Amino acid sequence: MPIGLAPTARSRFEAHRIDAAALDAAPLLELPFNPGVAIRGYSAINQPNCQIIVEDFLPGTEFDWVFTHDEMQYCISGEMEVTVWLPPLYAEEVKAHITPGTVYSYPVGARKHVKVLGDQPMRHICFCPPSPGYPFPTLAELKAHGGS
Repeated sequence: MPIGLAPTARSRFEAHRIDAAALDAAPLLELPFNPGVAIRGYSAINQPNCQIIVEDFLPGTEFDWVFTHDEMQYCISGEMEVTVWLPPLYAEEVKAHITPGTVYSYPVGARKHVKVLGDQPMRHICFCPPSPGYPFPTLAELKAHGGS
């Protein structure tokens, strides 16, 4: 049983420097419910309080997703257009053009449609609290399989 005020497992301090070369070499992950759409990424930090993923949406990609948790993101490079429908009735629609340096957030239950623009990946950092445990490899796993 964990000691302290929280009844769940405690997170610990971790620091991570993004490895662009490893991300470039990361395997593609097929997106559920989006036939033929793949993304790439790796789990930079995965603690009980938050999973932090460095992720690429590939050029020309268009897909839909629904969030089972709150998520904040930061665009590193590339750009996309995103349309977000907000719960509970999905009648509220918000559109945004995301470019490098943009911070944006999705509330739990939000549905989005993404369209990647331009000829480079839309690279971003995802902050997913609490950790959903997405099946991305870690940086150590990528390096063990020949990445950077």
